[in-house]
Amino acid sequence: NTMEPKRSFRWVADINLQTKDDKEVGPKRFLISSFTKPTFTLDNESIVNNFTSETEIVVKNYVWDDISISMIDVENKELNASSALYKWLKGLGYQPAQNVNTMSTLFTNLYDNKMNITLQHLNAAGKAIERWTFVKPQPTSINFGGELSYGSDEIMTVTMGITYVAAKYEDLANSVASRLASAIS
Repeated sequence: NTMEPKRSFRWVADINLQTKDDKEVGPKRFLISSFTKPTFTLDNESIVNNFTSETEIVVKNYVWDDISISMIDVENKELNASSALYKWLKGLGYQPAQNVNTMSTLFTNLYDNKMNITLQHLNAAGKAIERWTFVKPQPTSINFGGELSYGSDEIMTVTMGITYVAAKYEDLANSVASRLASAIS
């Protein structure tokens, strides 16, 4: 039992969307069908000494690659992903017919961290074993369902591309609080 691997279907994600006046929009837990875990990429350069042909590899910087979140779109008012995301955009200042002032409001509110995202990986018992928190997430795209076709019976999904500054990892399974809770029970 100590060697149980993490499974790709055992996770839960929270997306907290707030309008410019800090009102929450949409369900906190969307019905999410897929979530890209963070990727840390180091940018490096090879430097070759012209006299000795000796090669050095130097790390120049790093980036956290963008993630993608796909939500199941539901007809139910409380879980409708399209409605919640569109309501959120409007609450940040988006207008179908934009002008300079409304665009400025939208961009300012997006910059003011009006989205919080966490991803928790679960064990077989449904208990969170690790948590990823995304620092200053920003949407890069929202696909409200893609192509519609009479020849398909597929579930509709809304996919949001997210960029972020960094990701914070917490090991919940091996934390002091987790060990204390296990010892008490």
